[in-house]
Amino acid sequence: QDEIQDRQIPIQKSEIVSSPTVIMKLDIEGLEYKVFPDLVTTGALCQNIHHLIGEFHYGPGNHNFFPMNVTSDGKHVLQHRQDGAQLASELLRLVDISENCRTTISLDDDESYLTDPHDYPKPNETATT
Repeated sequence: QDEIQDRQIPIQKSEIVSSPTVIMKLDIEGLEYKVFPDLVTTGALCQNIHHLIGEFHYGPGNHNFFPMNVTSDGKHVLQHRQDGAQLASELLRLVDISENCRTTISLDDDESYLTDPHDYPKPNETATT
């Protein structure tokens, strides 16, 4: 009775128990210091995003990002990459200790696109399998 010719009847929207999982990739070359605090303070991160994958750019090769104004009014400036590392650590700790945050964060720098042999799809191009 639940199947028609070996196929399951589609589930009605009213029967869906959970919402879709939201995964966000945040690899925005230094701008994470401006975006991530807003995601945290507005609640968007903990309320809407299940998994965040990304990185904070404060390693030795990222010194050219600093000094950086974190706020548009210029009141909060990261002078050196060490300041970026400290801010990243504090923001991640804030998320980690929050009892109401369901977001898991993975700070993996996935640069696999650099060796991917496939071209990006072009506009109006139909994907084939």
